[in-house]
Amino acid sequence: MGETARDEQYFFQLYGLKAEAPATLNKAMVQAIRSMHRSVYSESARELTAAELAVLESSGADTHEHPDLPDPMGDYATEFAAILETSLSTSAAAKRLGVHSVRVRQLIGDGTLYAVQIDGRWRIPAFQFGRKKLVPNIGEVNAVIDRELDAVSVLRWYTTPDPELETSDGEILSPLAWLKRGLPAERLVPITREL
Repeated sequence: MGETARDEQYFFQLYGLKAEAPATLNKAMVQAIRSMHRSVYSESARELTAAELAVLESSGADTHEHPDLPDPMGDYATEFAAILETSLSTSAAAKRLGVHSVRVRQLIGDGTLYAVQIDGRWRIPAFQFGRKKLVPNIGEVNAVIDRELDAVSVLRWYTTPDPELETSDGEILSPLAWLKRGLPAERLVPITREL
């Protein structure tokens, strides 16, 4: 395995994901885009009347399209596709945890296991798992997460360093890193309620 491939693999592992072949990721991306909530996403200038454009431009707003800038919907869809592709089914999660699928569904039902439903099937994002068990105390935190929050927002929150999660040696951790170190979940609960 080349150095670049190793770096990519490490990057994905940091976020609880695994590297996938482009064709596999593209297939997941199609599924992700199809399952996303429908929203209006087109060139905004074409959706406005001439009068509305004039008002915006007179206030200093830039109404021109910028195809060279990052595409937030594209970034979101890519992240969502990666989450779906690396997520576990209820039976795979049950096997990994050494429990029955019914128990996994109970954990999803009580909110201690974060999952998204796609085409009537539960998909459980992999970032919640260690080798053979869940990340310590992640269930306490998951139970507080708003169930309407999308998977990309949840993963971004779990993996973004938070200044409120500073260790005694001054290191600022993400909520996921905090839990993986076995630090108290109670510290995360008030932060989670603000999501």
